[in-house]
Amino acid sequence: MRPRKVGYYTAWSIYDRNYTPADVPVERLTHLNYAFAKLDGNRIALGDPWADVEKPYEHASYGADEPRGSIGEFNNQGSPVRQRNPHLRTLISVGGWSWSGNFSSMAASPAARREFALSVGDFVQRFGFDGVDIDWEHPVEGGMDGNARSPNDARNYLALLHELRSHLDSLPRPRFGRYEITIATSAAPTVYRHLDLAAIARVVDFINVMAYDFAGPWSAITGHQQNLFRPAAGDSGIVGDGTVSDYIARGVPPHKIVLGVGFYGRGFANVDHSKSPVGHLPGLGCSFSGVPPGTWEPGSFDFKALRKSHLVPGSGFTAHWDDSAKAPILYSPDQRVMITYEDAVSLSWKSDYVMRRSLGGIMVWELSQDHDNELVAKICEYLG
Repeated sequence: MRPRKVGYYTAWSIYDRNYTPADVPVERLTHLNYAFAKLDGNRIALGDPWADVEKPYEHASYGADEPRGSIGEFNNQGSPVRQRNPHLRTLISVGGWSWSGNFSSMAASPAARREFALSVGDFVQRFGFDGVDIDWEHPVEGGMDGNARSPNDARNYLALLHELRSHLDSLPRPRFGRYEITIATSAAPTVYRHLDLAAIARVVDFINVMAYDFAGPWSAITGHQQNLFRPAAGDSGIVGDGTVSDYIARGVPPHKIVLGVGFYGRGFANVDHSKSPVGHLPGLGCSFSGVPPGTWEPGSFDFKALRKSHLVPGSGFTAHWDDSAKAPILYSPDQRVMITYEDAVSLSWKSDYVMRRSLGGIMVWELSQDHDNELVAKICEYLG
């Protein structure tokens, strides 16, 4: 089976980031997940109507019933973006970190689950999507403070996926023969332990494992935020390989596991490298206080920004490689800042790992953070 190359495109990319559908390397992807739709009551709804279906593009000449906006660029058959890869499968991603608060109450009721499934069927047909990606963060445990949650979430989640599968399969066959259903799940055992992963895997086409954010401002010490193997220092307790192995042990076929990678880094401030447990990895596994200014939010750095301002001579930052974790870090002794991130070398290891373990592919969060498609190109060297 051809490995999947799944990329998330965010609706807000068109604003300050100035990253439009035309900038997406659609030729290199098998799937594009459009983020995000939200829940309006028990129904799926556009997250940003202007960006999604209203924004006009100068070159576009669509029919009266076809959507404009970024969704139109990806899904309309006459779109120049679509014509660059007619085989691209697009899925509408529902929820995400900020919009998962209503899943628990919706999934708890058979009538509400049915209403949601019906609305998803209408949505994918109306806007030309090839399926739906459920990004519930997270059933039972985890997610944003204040989100509704219940001990019954995991059971209700499975029932919701069955309802979606039944309804979408009843619709007229779409262009690729079947509407796909995928989900995004955590790499943290404390979060995914509640899910019946084997049962879920029998319903969905594949699972996007969000194998990033292992460390950040919430951590006790600095650490890698998306390491593949056990690190030399700063162990967060979560390891990409360990999560994949556990998913398989819990009954998920390897070909339904898509390994998530983040095209961004996490920064730690006031890090004293003299306390580093491993001398050649300054700053890793150390105490810290606060986070440095980031690209769009404190402590978070797009790879694009790191490539231009940190991974250059004179930046004050030096790159170091943790060969145990197969992951890089950046450290500035003058600024006392450590940054954990993904680069082309670590992606080479992950892409090779996906092939060796016969996994379903790689998922990217998110495409606007790449630098001249450098990281996507590296994935394609291995996955085709």
